[in-house]
Amino acid sequence: MQHYEVISRDNDRWVLREEGDARALIEASSRDDILAETRDYMKLRTAVVKVYENGQVTEEHRYPQEQNPRQTGG
Repeated sequence: MQHYEVISRDNDRWVLREEGDARALIEASSRDDILAETRDYMKLRTAVVKVYENGQVTEEHRYPQEQNPRQTGG
């Protein structure tokens, strides 16, 4: 399973990157846009994406969605 991070840079740019890698895979100007683009990017991947705000993990998403225990009742 791959691990990714969504983080805010400079308060006006959001990026998706692989955990531990500084290179951005996707960039967007808003949190909603980066999360939408991340969902598209993850369609064919098995991964965990952590969303960071102010240095803290605020959300965690599992892809594909059927692996998310909160959504499946598991």
